[in-house]
Amino acid sequence: MPESGALKGFIELIEKRYDLKVVDSQYVLVDEKFDIYNLMLEVKLNSEMATRFYEKYQGKTSAMHVVWSYFQDKIRFHAEKGNNILLLLDTVK
Repeated sequence: MPESGALKGFIELIEKRYDLKVVDSQYVLVDEKFDIYNLMLEVKLNSEMATRFYEKYQGKTSAMHVVWSYFQDKIRFHAEKGNNILLLLDTVK
């Protein structure tokens, strides 16, 4: 299993950089044979960033190697590499 300290640092970075709140996070095992995990982040965007995200990605559920789904006022991102989530959020920052 990936190291949880790295995830904590990543969450601190993403919350500060994008002014959002990570409400849930975990590594999800996607391939048991090769011990491969994806990162799941559930975030609450600030209203300005949420509006830009919804406008830019309206009707889509993936881009830039990141898949997402909406849960009320939160978005749950899944990605093989956390940096892809950063790059996606950069497009609406």
